[in-house]
Amino acid sequence: MKCLSYSNRFYYKELSEEDANCIKKDLILYNSMLHTAYKKLYLTCFHGFKEAVSLEKQLKARYGTNDYFPLSAIHEARALLKSNIEINQQLKKACTKRIERIKEKIRKENKTLQNWQKKKELLIQKSKEHETSKTDYLYEVQIVSPNIKQLKHRIGLLTFKLNRETDKLNHLNLGVRAACFGSRKKLHHDLEDYRYERRKRMLIPGRRQGKYSNNLFKYHLESGIMVYRGTEKEVHLPIRFYHHAEKLERAVRLPHNTAGKAVAYELYDHGEYFIIKAIIEVEPKVIMTKKEEGSIGIDINVDHIAVSHIDRQGNLCRQLIMTMKLKGKTRNQRKHEIAETASKIIHECVHTHKPLVMEALDFSDKKRKQRYQPKGLNRMLSEFAYAQISEAIERKAAYEGVEVIKVDPAYTSLIGKLKYVRDKGMSVHQAASYVIARKGIGYKEKILREYRVFVKEKQTQTEQWAAIGKNIGKASIKECQLTAILALFR
Repeated sequence: MKCLSYSNRFYYKELSEEDANCIKKDLILYNSMLHTAYKKLYLTCFHGFKEAVSLEKQLKARYGTNDYFPLSAIHEARALLKSNIEINQQLKKACTKRIERIKEKIRKENKTLQNWQKKKELLIQKSKEHETSKTDYLYEVQIVSPNIKQLKHRIGLLTFKLNRETDKLNHLNLGVRAACFGSRKKLHHDLEDYRYERRKRMLIPGRRQGKYSNNLFKYHLESGIMVYRGTEKEVHLPIRFYHHAEKLERAVRLPHNTAGKAVAYELYDHGEYFIIKAIIEVEPKVIMTKKEEGSIGIDINVDHIAVSHIDRQGNLCRQLIMTMKLKGKTRNQRKHEIAETASKIIHECVHTHKPLVMEALDFSDKKRKQRYQPKGLNRMLSEFAYAQISEAIERKAAYEGVEVIKVDPAYTSLIGKLKYVRDKGMSVHQAASYVIARKGIGYKEKILREYRVFVKEKQTQTEQWAAIGKNIGKASIKECQLTAILALFR
């Protein structure tokens, strides 16, 4: 498990001119090596180009530096290429799903179009036999023909979309698209931003062999000085790390060639100043929570998290509602709000020595289907940062040694609504968190089987009512279904 520690800011105007120029030149040099390494690895992987000399020796001969810069650039280029390959696989999978969904939509629209065309053919046959009334004429002109025209137009748009998605899939199948450092968007709009994006960061991996855990960044703990070994000179920076500083100091003090001693440093340029980010490998804490004490279940929602404490017998101890005001806030504000809420939840687990139980939800497929969902649901799904919330909770739990149990989310809200809302006087979300907590320690709800039988009976009766209403002809099928549902739930 990795954790990050950020340093204070180093303003270029506060450094000497030589030190500032050394750092800026090294940023340009490192990123130039990174771009070259990625290009050569890409050509080797997808076009079969092979060279007799190793990539490390090529970079050293071309740029005239020591081993540390080329090795770091090659390491990051390989990671980036691997990431792009995985992204390409995900894009192909998503594109295939979109194609299947569009084909299903076209099939349904074609079926509806055939039904309307049959109705029109009957009306045409009726007019040939001179049996057409005024009502039939108006029905054909005002309803049948417009519907056929609208469906043909809709099928044409869907066919165009299908062809476009098929072209995307064929393009993805050809191979991974080469990366554009600095983004293609800025390349075509703002050349200065594009150049800045291409050279703003430098990542140097850690090393277990050695005193300072890194080849180019030497962190002197006693004096609080970071010595950067640049290509032209050494730069001494009075540094101070904030979050997880104690973990960084522990890693640097570890003996030679010990697991967890390597510390990677990333120098990130922000224009007027730069910061140094330390990346430390930390072993997760031993799990301190026990199921024998009970559990804490959470139900994650758009604007709050419902929390339920239960004992070992599955009885409700207490409940909480932790609000998250995420709407209308910036990305960093939402991130901070989520982190604070996650800390409160994990604090409850640490204080009570109980494991955390949450649902194993995946909204990726639902978000792909947003085009055919109601507008309000689309907005809710877009604002619902479930993956970010669950990731923050799991990361905090790993730091504190809290066990996280994920359960099947099927019917949790429904069981809570039918069984506990009225009995215990709680909201639907609180009842869902209570059911989740009980699931986490092995309790099963008997109402699940009864509910399935109940729904099956209601569906059968509703279909019977709809069939009767259709035969009578006094109301439409939807009106009969609505009447049947209202009658059954009285």
